[in-house]
Amino acid sequence: MSKDTLLATALRVLRESRSISQKELAELSHIERNTISKYENGWIQPSREKLSTLLEALRFSYAELEQAEDFVRRLTGDGGLGTQSGGGEAATGSREERIRATSEDLGRNLGTLLQIVLEPPEAE
Repeated sequence: MSKDTLLATALRVLRESRSISQKELAELSHIERNTISKYENGWIQPSREKLSTLLEALRFSYAELEQAEDFVRRLTGDGGLGTQSGGGEAATGSREERIRATSEDLGRNLGTLLQIVLEPPEAE
């Protein structure tokens, strides 16, 4: 899974974890809803400034974004988009369809994501 795809999926999951629609995020961030959709579907990548604006609107830090990307990587496994841990079936179709399917899978696993992303790191 590419870094761009990880970012796209992580942004969507973080937004959904706050129960904020794309329209609401657009209002909070002053970024067009259509642009947010393109970010979340991996069609375009936000600039560092836009990413910072989105994270601020969502009340997440860069560190939490990186944790979400790690979670996405673990959830989708090394086999690429649509490959879930726990024996799920691989999604087929275009890149956009696979991104959407992965995001939907993540939405269904939101409780796990929140637990991993928001809990403090374990002491070693």
